[in-house]
Amino acid sequence: MSSKLGPEEKKYLRDFKSGVLKTYSEKFGTFYIHVIPHPNLEIGKRGLVGEEKEAGIVLVLGPQAVREIFHEQEFLYMELQFGFNWEKLIIPWDALFRVYDKSQNAITQMRVFTDELQFQPPSGKPKEEKKVESKESKVIQVDFSRKDS
Repeated sequence: MSSKLGPEEKKYLRDFKSGVLKTYSEKFGTFYIHVIPHPNLEIGKRGLVGEEKEAGIVLVLGPQAVREIFHEQEFLYMELQFGFNWEKLIIPWDALFRVYDKSQNAITQMRVFTDELQFQPPSGKPKEEKKVESKESKVIQVDFSRKDS
């Protein structure tokens, strides 16, 4: 398979990602998405902070965390809660890398593409989520590097 996707292939992949999000929303209610850095990604006034600028951000989507959500052919739009603040997000379908439920029984990892960036996704799939909150920041970090014993 070529590293470049044509317009029809990109449209098909975006439609597929939209369908995956709809399925996770219907089946799990609350689920997680991993979004990689992308030139067209907007995370409200907050933006990407710290390591998110390189590794991307994991967002929690669920009834309590999302106020509005809709999509178009190239973008997913939502209003998402970060702490006590609501931020408007514009997520290119091209930046959606991984979707999974809380127990990580259902994990979907998808191809991402940008013409501007070279992204190296973490190797392996996440086994367990470890939340770390630093004293300097209110950002919750997810550690995907844990290996099975």
